[in-house]
Amino acid sequence: MRPFLNLSFIVGLLLFPFGTNAQSIGPAGPTSAGGHGTGSSAMLSWSLGQVCGASLVGPTHLITAGIQQPDVVRVAINAQVLLGGPYSTINSLMSDGLRSAALIPFTEPYTAAGFAQYGEGGGEQVTPLVLSVSSNDAVVDWVLVELRSASTPQTVLSTRSALVQRDGDVVDTDGVSPLRLSAVPGTYHVAVRHRNHLPVMTLDPLALSAVAVGINFIDGSTPTYGTDAQRINGTVRHLWPGDVTVNQQVKYTGIDNDRDPILVTIGSTTPNSVITGAYTTHDVNMDGEVKYIGASNDRDPILVTVGSATPNNVRSAQLP
Repeated sequence: MRPFLNLSFIVGLLLFPFGTNAQSIGPAGPTSAGGHGTGSSAMLSWSLGQVCGASLVGPTHLITAGIQQPDVVRVAINAQVLLGGPYSTINSLMSDGLRSAALIPFTEPYTAAGFAQYGEGGGEQVTPLVLSVSSNDAVVDWVLVELRSASTPQTVLSTRSALVQRDGDVVDTDGVSPLRLSAVPGTYHVAVRHRNHLPVMTLDPLALSAVAVGINFIDGSTPTYGTDAQRINGTVRHLWPGDVTVNQQVKYTGIDNDRDPILVTIGSTTPNSVITGAYTTHDVNMDGEVKYIGASNDRDPILVTVGSATPNNVRSAQLP
């Protein structure tokens, strides 16, 4: 006759939290073991001890009672956008003057500048190797990408700082991958911000998942929110430059205009001066210099944004 196992021993085994990813089922309930693994486009979760009883879905997390889930889920996008300040109609590319002058910071600049971060956003970093790439894939600058609620687009759910290349490709911090933001698959408005340009946002919510979705703000194939959200320059569209004061509007004259800070930076009594080696919103054309007059100055793009014949106009960001 086989000896019977002690019942308390069996119960003890069931209650013992084996595995490093053990999951608490309740305040005083049993503990089940489990874990998860993630790949570029798939997620696998497992647990022992209890079947799924209920699930809670939030903007960036899946919480399921009884089944171990990845703590953060992400969606991917392949976005394209041009910045009007460094854009050239000669070669249909943006200048990488900031990169060439070694002025692009290794850590994203938006948190320090007071831009709100959501989800996993904030603190993204880039390596010197990524910034060493030249040609059309050279990095122009950091941009901030937002996922906004499909029903209330003024609500930002997730952000991530990304890199924009000379040809307009928006890539993750490795310089090649599609951008991945923390969010569960679903429909979202997508907005792209830059530190001294007016932002742009999709008119319609887009269905996003782990498979990257293309969003082209350059050729007009992606409808945008608001009126004249971007400048049409020949056959392309690009963000309006000149938000030197980072207040979501561009002004050439009047109180809190974007022209005067440039003059103050170089010296009000020395308008011919040039400040070099500066990573600042006052460098509207993003060539690494702050100039008030002369060729390639930073004042003229502001006037173009508001209208060369209407310097008293104010151009505002087209966001809800």
